[in-house]
Amino acid sequence: MNKVNQYQKVQVMTADRVRLIIMLYDGVLKFNKCAQRAIKEGDIESRSTYINRSLAIIGELKNSLNMEEGGEIALNLSRLYDFSIEKLAEANLKNDASAVDAVTLVINELKSGWEGIAAAQKPQAGKNIRESAGISNGI
Repeated sequence: MNKVNQYQKVQVMTADRVRLIIMLYDGVLKFNKCAQRAIKEGDIESRSTYINRSLAIIGELKNSLNMEEGGEIALNLSRLYDFSIEKLAEANLKNDASAVDAVTLVINELKSGWEGIAAAQKPQAGKNIRESAGISNGI
């Protein structure tokens, strides 16, 4: 394992739940950027690979929502994830860069919100913030 992979593994293993969500959003943004490049270059195989990676992350984010305890926030996040999944599927099917752009805008907004939570989060308040957002299953 190279040093970058070791560093990333340590980051994930030591991150709090809010930070993990931000890291997942970073992954979607990274893969969307790669998908955009592949679309521009006409590289269908790479486009599909990167879009599928973004879809996998968004799927995990959606599956981690606690709909019972998360209330309206979890419902809204679920809808945004559904929109993102639909747009990425469309991008893959139609080779449509604008559909990837739409998802990137949504994920950037969500990431900004979670970064705000991370900045305001106090060690004891972290659990309450996660619970009010409807996050469970290790995220």
